[in-house]
Amino acid sequence: MTSVATAAILLLVSTSAWTVVLAAGEHRLSPTARILVAASVWVATVTALTGMMISRSRWARRLALTVAASQGILALITEIAPWWWAAAALTAAAAVAVGGPWLNGYVRALPAAAGPPARAVIVPLLLVGAPFAIGISGGDDTAAAVVAGTALATAFWFIRTLPGALLVVRLIWPLVALVGGWLIGWPSGAVAAAIGVAVSAVAWDASVTRAVVPLVQPGSVVPIPPELAPREVLDAADVDERGKRR
Repeated sequence: MTSVATAAILLLVSTSAWTVVLAAGEHRLSPTARILVAASVWVATVTALTGMMISRSRWARRLALTVAASQGILALITEIAPWWWAAAALTAAAAVAVGGPWLNGYVRALPAAAGPPARAVIVPLLLVGAPFAIGISGGDDTAAAVVAGTALATAFWFIRTLPGALLVVRLIWPLVALVGGWLIGWPSGAVAAAIGVAVSAVAWDASVTRAVVPLVQPGSVVPIPPELAPREVLDAADVDERGKRR
């Protein structure tokens, strides 16, 4: 637990440091793009740490490493200054803490048996990363903010499996991304459109449907062969091994 707590603290502090760099440092990002990038990195950081510390998921550890990589991208576009060195050092330490072998015994080596399908995890992760990709590629107008903001809202809608979650990720938000991408212009508009197409393509997989609409609903009755039923269940129902009344 000490190792994962250290990794979590380092990732949180490094994200905080890069937020300061974005707010006060010299770079080419507009104020709108800074907000989009910071929002995406913070949501990804919290999501990764929650998944890694509570469910010990592999995808969460990989997302944490992706967060560290995104901070590396920020290092390339910001001017070197005292805060830059501090943020870069914290990112390097966080990447080592998350990727090191000391978490192998804590984070699962294999997917959880009752966990969500891989494609159902990819959908919200693409949505969470959309504001970062749009902001870092130069999106700085109202259309960019709308597409990025609705991406985060769609990720929450899908994760919570709210009514119409499949329709939102398959059609509604991808259409918003396509129309918004046309309004944003090149190159961030192309990035938004590409993410919209990717989200829709992944969301149409049957495994995503099962993740949102389970085959067995809570409280439903599922018939099982009598030979698979425990002896005490058969006795309570007064039936034999063939399912017939005694």
